[in-house]
Amino acid sequence: MYNRFRNHGASLKECMTRYVWVCILVLLFGGLTVGRYAWLQLVRGEELRKRSYDMATNKIVSQHPRGKIVDRDGAELAVSIMTGSLYADPEDMVDKLATTKNLSNRRDVRKLAAQLLAPVLKISEAKLLEKFSVPESRFQWIKRSLEPKEEQAVRKIIRENRLPGLHFEMESKRYYTKKKMAAQVLGFVGIDDKGGAGIELQLDKELKGRKTSQLQTFNSRQDRIYDEFVKDPVEVKLPTVYLTLDSHMQYVVEAAVDNAMLEYNAAGAAAIIMDPYTGEILAMASRPTFDPNNIDDYSSESWNNKGVSFIYEPGSVFKPIVGCIGMTNGVVGPNTGFYDSGHITVADRVFRNWDGEGLGNISFTDVIKFSNNVGMIKLGQMIGKKSMVEGAKNFGFGNDTGVDLPGEESGILYAKDMWDPDLASFSIGQGIAVTPLQELRAICAIANGGELVKPYMIKKIVDADGNVIREGKKEVVRNVITENVSSQMRMMMEKVVSEGGGKKAAIKGYRIAGKTGTAEKLDPNGGYTPGKYIASFVGFVPADKPKYAMLVMVDTPKGSLFYGSQVSAPIFRDVLQQILVLKGIQPSSREGLPSLEEMDKLSAKLRSKQKVKPLPKLETLANGKIKLPAFKGVDIRKATEILEAGKLRLRPYGEGEAYQQKPLPGTEVDPNTTVEIWFN
Repeated sequence: MYNRFRNHGASLKECMTRYVWVCILVLLFGGLTVGRYAWLQLVRGEELRKRSYDMATNKIVSQHPRGKIVDRDGAELAVSIMTGSLYADPEDMVDKLATTKNLSNRRDVRKLAAQLLAPVLKISEAKLLEKFSVPESRFQWIKRSLEPKEEQAVRKIIRENRLPGLHFEMESKRYYTKKKMAAQVLGFVGIDDKGGAGIELQLDKELKGRKTSQLQTFNSRQDRIYDEFVKDPVEVKLPTVYLTLDSHMQYVVEAAVDNAMLEYNAAGAAAIIMDPYTGEILAMASRPTFDPNNIDDYSSESWNNKGVSFIYEPGSVFKPIVGCIGMTNGVVGPNTGFYDSGHITVADRVFRNWDGEGLGNISFTDVIKFSNNVGMIKLGQMIGKKSMVEGAKNFGFGNDTGVDLPGEESGILYAKDMWDPDLASFSIGQGIAVTPLQELRAICAIANGGELVKPYMIKKIVDADGNVIREGKKEVVRNVITENVSSQMRMMMEKVVSEGGGKKAAIKGYRIAGKTGTAEKLDPNGGYTPGKYIASFVGFVPADKPKYAMLVMVDTPKGSLFYGSQVSAPIFRDVLQQILVLKGIQPSSREGLPSLEEMDKLSAKLRSKQKVKPLPKLETLANGKIKLPAFKGVDIRKATEILEAGKLRLRPYGEGEAYQQKPLPGTEVDPNTTVEIWFN
């Protein structure tokens, strides 16, 4: 036996030694393997699981459409539809058409895609190629919220050229149905569905739709297993915001302001109509303006709502406020006498009437009627500095109104250290800075009997089930004057229009109360800018029982006409004359007026300008086919709703209102047919 082991060249001891070493090596290798496994599982397990998940998946967050914004009667002002946003998966942008045996035919997908898409997307080839080539990236936004025509062109390029790694994510796109109308009030929506100004900013939280997460999954070769899987699907119920705005009134106001901007070549303008009793803002226009559908085409200056953000010295439109302060303090009445020599010296300053003429012995009613500076300065001296400032504060000056719009300014009001010349300036509307809305609210207190009301723009917010979740209501801040003082000042302001400097604001048959104002424009560096003025008019109608209060402010009218009586009073007249007819408010006197039949014709003509056209209807035939109506004049959102109700699809091109369609009106089509409509 021993010899046999020897013949094999190894002793028993050597074999045992080898066996032990093999066992040790096996145990050592097994231990290392188990240790490594434990290290990977227990120590780095969470990290590796996350890395593996990130490599195999890609989560995209989708934004659902925003809630609608409508006027007080439900007319749509801002709506949202879903549009495609293009993104790239750079890692997936490789040619899968070339065979492994003939790689020389492989295309440079990134370069080809950049060349084909650049002219359609209006993005340079270099910029696109840079995005397509981001290393180890699974997601790169290329362009958000494409126009329907743009999206169709891109989809066609991707399909016909079989370009991998390019995909669409549906996102919400905002459309403003009346284009520039009430642009500063509505605001606009920026990237990621975020409100950028106006109501869109003020109510961004309420309007913004719910988000849903979508998961994309890839295999080990980084090929997409399936496109999208919606995790945690939710039923999105969007609210509707009703504004206090009246679209008909807004249309009339904006048309008048646009005409004034052209006629006087003005730097800017603002006009506001308000219900003097409730504080509801019925119309608000600001110039310059913009189209929120194409926000990139306009400067940020045009976004400013001058009605709440423009600060200026009011001039003579402030005189009725000073008059009410004087009557409240018992130092003046309608028949109180003043002597006007045409000028008055206060300390080292000489103040003159606007025309430099003196009127002699006049009543306080005449002081208001003829916008007499000398009489107002004497009244200011009778009131005193402290009472004057306290009275102005009581009317809300020096503080914002609290209106539910962003960007409101507080104005400027003396707090202390007022000198005698300062008091004189204050008495004629200088040395104080206001916003148009502040001034109009104060005049509304005169119109309604003495209540200082809080202006508001949001009438109500209604959820998808019709429940009112928020409602704007009349809010009286305080009573600032008595009914007696209010009625006396209304009478004096009515004489301004019927007998004084505001005659160009008169409307035949209606009792109008108002006040003109012309103020030198403040220089940003201090003092006043020579030859530049703010022309304004503020008033209400009817004078005895006011229905509407309106302020018109024109910034720096150019030319020979620059007084408020020349520039702003006619705008007030033209706007309210149309609105009174439009709303069927009867005149107090028919002398010199057209017949009722003629008035009805004018009212019908005005309404036709804003008349809502009946929507086209689909006709389902007995054979199961659907007869197409004419979609001309219908916007994208309504066209989508009509077609979807009939189980048809829309392929839109452009934006705005429909002007062409395929198939043509009257064509009979099967359900699920795609209807192409062109909009502009």
